[in-house]
Amino acid sequence: MSHDSFVHDTVVIRTMAAPTKEHSFPTVVLEHEMPDGTTHFDWLLGVDAEGKKPLISFRCSKRPDILTNSDWVDLETRPDHRPEYLTFEGPLEDNRGTVKRLGVGAIHQWQQTMSGWEMMIEWEGGPIVPLEVTTGSVVRLRLMPNKPTESSTDDIPIVGDLPISDATGPAGLTRKITAFGTKVKHEDSWSRVPNTTGMGAIHVRTFHSKLTDDALKYLDQQVNEWLDEHPQYEVKQVTTTIGTFTGKVKEPHIICQVWV
Repeated sequence: MSHDSFVHDTVVIRTMAAPTKEHSFPTVVLEHEMPDGTTHFDWLLGVDAEGKKPLISFRCSKRPDILTNSDWVDLETRPDHRPEYLTFEGPLEDNRGTVKRLGVGAIHQWQQTMSGWEMMIEWEGGPIVPLEVTTGSVVRLRLMPNKPTESSTDDIPIVGDLPISDATGPAGLTRKITAFGTKVKHEDSWSRVPNTTGMGAIHVRTFHSKLTDDALKYLDQQVNEWLDEHPQYEVKQVTTTIGTFTGKVKEPHIICQVWV
């Protein structure tokens, strides 16, 4: 089987229903043994219940289906994989090694957060687990902390439609998934509403990124998309600073705060 990626010449927006227990999206974890004897894991995510569309794909050093704690696991974004990889096992063409299916799951919930995604996945033969994925300049995965690792999906809210963009961004993600519950405006829950008088900032949104060329381009994209999504906002002030973010490693980030 070829490992070719899918090339997107234009940005195409499609709307599809969010995954539910009755109409879950497929996911699979593959062990990929390279010709040199090294191995890694490929985590493939379906974006439709039938599993017929290209798969969002990550490479990782730990199996996403058997995480035991809430420590972060780094993910490497990969080109979209063909949907046949949901069931394929065996040698790859062009001496790319061999893949073996280790874990099969069903995505019952998939929604966007400020930093990325929250997901509920039921792994075959195991419990339903809550997972958190960051999709900004740092892409990584963990078990969602302070939440039970096994629960019923009866209380999982249906989060609405998922607009999916097929464009490849600077962060390497080939598809951006956004989940939203209702069509109310973001500011409807605010005690004060935005004004366009040029005075009186009432809310702030903070963005940050690493100090690399690609990360800064992605930061621009995040700010521009946020403003495009809220044309009723008027920017009153913007502040930037350089600070150290602490994770597995400490590294400088640019922090940008946009006041509206």
